[in-house]
Amino acid sequence: MALVLPFLLLPAGCGGGEGAITEIVLSPLVLQDSFALYYPVPSSASPRVPPYQVSPDLSNVAGVGDALIPPGANRWLAEKSFLVVPGGESQMYQVYQDRPGGKFVTVDALLHAFYALYDYSLRDMEKRVLLSDLEGLIGSLYDNVARMYRGSEGVVREAALQDLVYLGVAARLLGIDMDIPGEVDDDVEKELELISGHTGTVTSPLFGYREDYSQYVPRGHYSGDPDLERYFRAMTWLGRMGFYPDLGTTPAEIINSRGMTRQALLLVGALHMGEVDGEPALKVWDRIYQASSFMVGFSDDLDVCIYTRLAGEVFGWRFPLSRLGDDAAVDDFIDRAVAEQSSPAGPGGKVAEGDERDISFRLFGRRFVPDSYIFQQLVANKVVDRFMPRGLDVPAAFGSDRALEILDKVYGETRYEGYGQNMQELRRELASIDPAQVHSGVYWSWMDTLGILLKPCGDGYPAFMRGTAWQERDLYAFLGSWAEMGHGTILYSKQIGTGRHSEGPASTTAVKGYVEPRPEAFARLAAIVDMLRRGLADRGLAGAAVQERMDALYQLLLNLKTMAEKELRNDPLAAEEYQAIAGIGDSLQYLATFPLEGLEEQSSETDPSLALVSDVHTDPNYGEVLEVAVGRPAVYYVIAPVEGRPTLTVGAGFSYYEFVKPVAERLTDEAWRGMLDAGQVPEPLAWTAGFLQK
Repeated sequence: MALVLPFLLLPAGCGGGEGAITEIVLSPLVLQDSFALYYPVPSSASPRVPPYQVSPDLSNVAGVGDALIPPGANRWLAEKSFLVVPGGESQMYQVYQDRPGGKFVTVDALLHAFYALYDYSLRDMEKRVLLSDLEGLIGSLYDNVARMYRGSEGVVREAALQDLVYLGVAARLLGIDMDIPGEVDDDVEKELELISGHTGTVTSPLFGYREDYSQYVPRGHYSGDPDLERYFRAMTWLGRMGFYPDLGTTPAEIINSRGMTRQALLLVGALHMGEVDGEPALKVWDRIYQASSFMVGFSDDLDVCIYTRLAGEVFGWRFPLSRLGDDAAVDDFIDRAVAEQSSPAGPGGKVAEGDERDISFRLFGRRFVPDSYIFQQLVANKVVDRFMPRGLDVPAAFGSDRALEILDKVYGETRYEGYGQNMQELRRELASIDPAQVHSGVYWSWMDTLGILLKPCGDGYPAFMRGTAWQERDLYAFLGSWAEMGHGTILYSKQIGTGRHSEGPASTTAVKGYVEPRPEAFARLAAIVDMLRRGLADRGLAGAAVQERMDALYQLLLNLKTMAEKELRNDPLAAEEYQAIAGIGDSLQYLATFPLEGLEEQSSETDPSLALVSDVHTDPNYGEVLEVAVGRPAVYYVIAPVEGRPTLTVGAGFSYYEFVKPVAERLTDEAWRGMLDAGQVPEPLAWTAGFLQK
């Protein structure tokens, strides 16, 4: 199905050249409503693994002599059939390559392999395509707004001048040397000073509302690369700073609302009238927006398409700039914009709320993600006096009874007024989301895959998966993968703040290995890989090295799904399947180590460390952020029923940390890795003691 939206049809005399622009012309364009379709990969297996016993001294367990079991682990393994310990390797594939014994292929390892490709794909796309697109787009917008400034007067001219500051800041952040009018050059410099100083939350000189300038510290894969740091800062500015049509009812607020609305409409007009290297500027905007929306999620802000349609309804498809000086017409537009605001990406169609400014137009709106929505519903002002969420809020909202039990019994979170009621409402909302919405992009589909880990394993599953300890391990894996994904999407995803208080070589071991028997997880992950590779390939947004590895990961996931199904049916694996398990370390290394066009400094190797950190929630009341982090890989020792015999296998998984830091001390990956190297590792979370050995 196609969506009809206004687009550029530029009449002679309205664009190009150096003359003043005095009118805006809009006309319709048919835009695609899907970046790439999601095709489910079928998976079915009725678990019927026969019961098996592990002797107290592990005498009936194969492979014990081949694996280097940590001291004191025998009793733990005899009791629970698995153990997780901290590892010293930098990457998961190194655990599989370096640790002797049969291999246990975790879902964690494949989630991380997909994340590595996802993150590299996003980085490659940003550096090879989107950065130059953004540079050209900002240049085009600035030139056209400058011409509108020359072709307007009164309040419209004032709005155009303010837009020159807004675009001038973006241009300077990108390293573009713009000729800023002298009367506003100081305003541009004031904003740049706050951004470069990471000042914290202060009032924006341009917009007059409070902004958290610590958010402009390049983090994630943007840190350390000068080009990507420029892109990060500019997109943070364009994504965070909003034009609010409804600031209040006082005379001053009404005047400000009209001014911001005029600014937004001038930006939309400039998009319609501009070109970037002979290509319509709106098409370039759409390429940036659609690609990032597919990877992360769609914005729930008022956007270019909505404002274009409403402008056509109120002002007509062709109107002089002077019409924007009509207060009555602008007020009519504002009423329609406020009524239009909705959250198509949010659970139940609800609007995601931030602070006191909820409804805004942004050139590149922040993307709605479910975890931010969950946090928003579980902190003040929605939950009295709860200012900081916990990572476990996310799996609990997605249906994990064990996560909710830990939140209650270990942390006492249910004591907060409104927490229990809001959690139950979140569960109902998330359980009823339309599958078409879930699979409209990569991030939501990823979260859907993680949901498989929240299902308790009952009769017919291997003994190590049937206890409470494995449920907690699944939560640990869920949170580790969630932390990775939050790291990869930190630039685009909308971070909801707490409401302000009213005040080497493959192993040659002969021991056969085992695949974590979660065939549905491998199937869903394969479907996401397929959607991602088609979406990027169709638009020329994936380099050859990325495309090759996506193809390889897709086939590996299908093979692992088949192996997991066989294990659950208690069918033997083929010799080549055991060989694939034994060589999983090399397969994972290939997926994470590759040349990437446009990223020469990483032309032959992956990131040096799995460890990463990102801040996922900000509390302005106490000036703190919630940091979630992945450390060095955890090592798994699992007694699995390989061909009916208890067998000790070794694998790799996530290690997960969360902690609170002052806003001014947001961590970068480099700082986090420095903490790990210095042995400044936060204590393991209290609820992990049932499966994680210090």
